[in-house]
Amino acid sequence: MKKFNYNEIVVLNPLQTRYQLFSSRVLVPRYVATSDGIYRANVGKRMKTFFAIYGTVIGIAVLVFVVLFGMIMVYSGFTVSFSNPIYLIPTLIGVGIIIGGVFGIVKLVKIGKRFGRIINDIEGELVIPWSQVKSIVVMNARQENVANRPSLTLNIIAPTYKEIGDWHVLTVDGRDITIPNVDDPYNKLVYVKNRFNLNFS
Repeated sequence: MKKFNYNEIVVLNPLQTRYQLFSSRVLVPRYVATSDGIYRANVGKRMKTFFAIYGTVIGIAVLVFVVLFGMIMVYSGFTVSFSNPIYLIPTLIGVGIIIGGVFGIVKLVKIGKRFGRIINDIEGELVIPWSQVKSIVVMNARQENVANRPSLTLNIIAPTYKEIGDWHVLTVDGRDITIPNVDDPYNKLVYVKNRFNLNFS
């Protein structure tokens, strides 16, 4: 496995809509082009990191409400504690809640920053180096509805079409490697060849 930063790669077959997360398309491996070849991306690790960040954000939001609750306890207990010292107990509990909540928020922010650095990286396993590529042929080009509106009905009524195709990578030793569901396959092929200064046909 090799690590890449997102600005070093070209994602060849990304998911086009959020609805594809619930289809068989999510099981298709993600491929990326880099300066030295085509890699199969390790999307599972990235998804785990994404969910960890999502959980961290939810945790921070919950702790903010806990701190607010503690502040309300301190305020309500403090206003009446002068008349009756027994109300000092909820005030102290509120202070403890505030301190614990703030401590938790600081910890979660540190954890979120660590995961934030990880999510910018992607790991990949080399499928084929450019030196072994004889040619890339686009096949099975088709138009797919990639409308990504919140309403599935609107997506059907007013579709947004995008060209999707398969790259058939022909190698110098005669193999045929298929990269499925490449979006805008012809232009992406030209872009990859220009970006990485490739000379195959």
